[in-house]
Formats: sequence, structure tokens, C-alpha cells
Amino acid sequence: MTAADQDVADRPAGQRPGPEPRLELPYLDGLRGVAALVVALYHAYLSTGMRGDAYRDLGELGAVLGYGYLGVPVFIVLSGYVLMLPVVRDPGLRLSGGAVGYLRRRARRILPPYYAALLVSLLLIALVPAMQERSGTQWDTKLPVTPGGIASHLLLLHDLRPDWIGQINGPLWSIAVEWHIYFLMPLVLLPLWRRIPPGVVVAALLAATVLPPALGFDRVSHVHPWLVALFACGMLAAQATVRTDWPLRGLRTTTWVLGATGAFCLLLWWQPLHSRPWASETLAGVVVACALVLAGRRAQSGAPPGGAVAFLQTRPVMLLGLASYSIYLLHSPLLALVNLLTVGWGLPTWGQYLLMTFGAVPLALAACAGFYWLVERRFKNTHQRSVTAQPDPHHPPR
Repeated sequence: MTAADQDVADRPAGQRPGPEPRLELPYLDGLRGVAALVVALYHAYLSTGMRGDAYRDLGELGAVLGYGYLGVPVFIVLSGYVLMLPVVRDPGLRLSGGAVGYLRRRARRILPPYYAALLVSLLLIALVPAMQERSGTQWDTKLPVTPGGIASHLLLLHDLRPDWIGQINGPLWSIAVEWHIYFLMPLVLLPLWRRIPPGVVVAALLAATVLPPALGFDRVSHVHPWLVALFACGMLAAQATVRTDWPLRGLRTTTWVLGATGAFCLLLWWQPLHSRPWASETLAGVVVACALVLAGRRAQSGAPPGGAVAFLQTRPVMLLGLASYSIYLLHSPLLALVNLLTVGWGLPTWGQYLLMTFGAVPLALAACAGFYWLVERRFKNTHQRSVTAQPDPHHPPR
């Protein structure tokens, strides 16, 4: 998922600001929106026709669209980044309101929309006969819905067992992972941060979570444990953004080299890397973390946004970011429903893919926007709504 974090800063509405002003980086919401759209386009590709049709019939298109799952590590890095930004501006690296206040704010922000999306998904399955039986499509991976699967989703423990993790609504697995990481931040990560150089913490986490699956010990790979390390990468990126006294010589070159090399590897060896998410997700997360530092420091310097940052601050992209959590929560069963209702039309795979991409995706986005308006927006504070809904590209963040 997860994608699930939407806060610009982890501070409750109405709280008196600290000694330093809030750091506004509106392009982060645009990045969330793009990541959510990429995930939706990936699932439209994956859901096309019968299971496996897209990979078999659409050729090298899978080399690009097949990496849509990389939106998940982007969300995780962003979560670590935005939650750490206000913390790093406190000399004691303390969470506003302490661990209890922080977790209460996370729960209020994340859980109500999550449970509402879970309910909508279960209602769709209960009310639509085509979603109740296996049919040879990608939707089969969400069935059967078992009592254990429902209970584990309610407790956000469905990521702990392979037979639970994909039930009902596939993308919800990353919400559970991110929810667990939220507890690790105050209980484990920040205590380590205060005692050990952050770079050492991140390096140790990367080694501890990436090396086991790389060496073949992958019993827990379905949980994607390296996402904890990528969350910590986001935390480190936030610190490097704010601590302008840290000399980061060569970071721009390193980011471009990593990004170009990563893109080359992902396109050249896309088939083996699809089965090794520990490699592709870690690479994508590290590159995004480096890019966030570069963009954040440029924003603090007062330089006008340019290139990708300017695009991410355009109003359509920012509005997409406004509902990105809702898009992530609900798009998958909606896309699956459209495919189930149309797969019997006999369209060739290319035709079914075009129908899913240019028909089902816009319909799903519209439905998710409605879900945002009815549910999610009630759990965002006024600042979060206004920053995303009213971008001003002529006044870069300070």
C-alpha cells in the first residue's frame, strides 16, 4: 500500500506550532497521486481478461506496466519522510504529543477510511455473483473469502499469513504492513535514531531485510520486510532535507546514476526482477529517498520549482493526490468488477486492455473520488485539505 499515509506533517489540527514554521512541500501530495495512478494502471493491466492474458499477449508492455507495484515502496518512503519532517525539527527528535498522541492521530487518519473500504469490498463480493466464484481471472487470487481472512483484515493482521494476505481486496495488505511500521517508529526506530548514527541504522535495516531473501531465506517475503528499511530511508531523507549543515556532495550525481542504472536493469531483466521484489522495491525506494532530499533542499533554498517538481504541483496532479489514499483503497475490486462483467464480450487481449485502461480506470477514479468526498476527507485536518486542494505554483514552498 502503503501507501496509506497522506499527512503533510504529523501534527494535529489546531495545535500550536513549534519554534520553527511548518515546512511546506506540496509536491509530495502530487507524488502520492502519481503513485496511486501508477498502481491503478498496473492493476488494470494485471486484471485484463483471463489470468495471465496480459503477460502472454501484450509482449514487452509488461516490461513497463508490470512495475506498477513499485508505487507501494514509493508510498512507504513518503510515509517515513513526512512523518519524520516535524520530528527532525525538534532538538530531541520527539513526536508531537508523544507516542500515544502520534498513534492516536495515525489511527484516526488511516483506520476509518480503511474499514469503510473493507466494508465496500465485502458488500461488492456479497452482492455481485460474479465476484463470488472463481472464473480464471486475476480476481481468483482474492477468493475464497474465509472467516479467518475477514477477522485478520479487521485486526490488520492479514499480512502475517499467505492465505489471508490477498483475500477480499489485494492492496490492503500494504495498509497492514504500514500500520505495523507506525508502531515501530516510536518504539524502535526513533530510540535507535537517538543513540546510533541514522545512516548506520538504515544500512543495518537494509542488510537485515534484503539479504535473507537474496540468499534464498524467504519464508516471510510475502510481508515485504524490506519496507521497514525503506520507511527508515524516508526518515533519513527527511533529516537530510532539514539538516542543511549535512554536506551531501555527490548526492545529485549518485541519484542520477542509481536511477539510470536501476531503470536499465528493470527494463533489461524485467522478468527475473518481477519475482524478486526485494531487489526492485529496494532500488526504487532508495532512488526516491535520494530524490526527495534533492527536491526538499531546493525548495528550502527558495528556488522556483522546475521539471518534475513543477509537474507534481500542477492542480490536476495535486487533486489526484488529494484522493490518493481512497484510490489506493478501492480501485482494485472496482477494476476487477469491470473485467468480470466484460470478459465475456470476446474482445482480444489488446481490446480488453484498452477497455480496462481507458474505461475502467476513469470509472474507478471517479468512484474513489466519491469515496473520498463521503468518507476520507472527514479524517483529514483542515491544513491537509487546503494544502492539496489549492496549490499555487507561483509561490514555491519555503
